[in-house]
Amino acid sequence: MRPVFLIAQNFAREQRWPLFFLLLWVLGWALFGVLADPRSGPDDALLIFRQLAVYSVTFGVFFGSSAIQADQRSRRILAVLSKGISRRQYVFGLLLGIALVLGVFCLCMGFTASWLLGRYGFSLGAMWFGVLALWTACLLTASLTLSLAAFMPPMFAAIGAGTIAGIPALLAMRGDVFSKYVIPVHGLLEPSIRADFTYTWQASIGMIAFGWVETAAFWFVAAWIFSRRDLSVAVE
Repeated sequence: MRPVFLIAQNFAREQRWPLFFLLLWVLGWALFGVLADPRSGPDDALLIFRQLAVYSVTFGVFFGSSAIQADQRSRRILAVLSKGISRRQYVFGLLLGIALVLGVFCLCMGFTASWLLGRYGFSLGAMWFGVLALWTACLLTASLTLSLAAFMPPMFAAIGAGTIAGIPALLAMRGDVFSKYVIPVHGLLEPSIRADFTYTWQASIGMIAFGWVETAAFWFVAAWIFSRRDLSVAVE
C-alpha cells in the first residue's frame, strides 16, 4: 500500500492551490457568519452551504478528468509505473489523493457549518451525516470521471461524467425510484441541497453504501481500461 499512499500524497500536494481556493470559500462563509444581518443570516448561511456542496462535487469531476492526462503529458506516469507499481494501484492512488483533497474541504466545511449553522439551531448530527454523504458523492463522481478519462480527453470525460450522472438524477427528481440508486449523486446530495431548519429530512445510510459500492466499481472499470492503454503515445 505504500506506493498507493505516495501517489495519493503527491497528487494532493499538486492540488494544493485548488484546495487553497476551495478553503477560501469556506473562510469567506465563516466571515459572512460574523458579519451577516441576524434577520436574514440563517437562510443566507444555509444557501451558501448548499452552494459549497455543489462546488465540491464539481471539483471532484475536475480532479478526476485531469489526473491521468497531467501525469501522461509530463511523462512522469512512465517513471512511476517502471518502479513495479501496477496500473490498478496507480489509479487507486489517484482516487485516494482526490479523496484526501476533498476530504479536507468537506471536513473544514463541516466544522464551519457546526459553528455557523449550529448557533442558528441546525441539527448538527444530520449535518455531519450530510457531509459524509457529500464526500461520498464527490468520490463517486471522481471515480466515474476517472473511468472515462482513462480513454477520453479531460473535457470530454468531464462532460460525459456530468451526462451519465445527470440523467439518473433528472429521472429521480421526476419521481423515478429506481433511478435514485443508479449513480446516486442526486440521492447523496439531497440531504445537503434540501437541508432546512425544520429537521424534516432524513439521510440514508443505504444511499451512502450504494455510493461506496459504485465508487469501487468505477475504480475497477478505470483500472481495467487504463491497463489496456498505450502510454508511450504523446498527449497533446
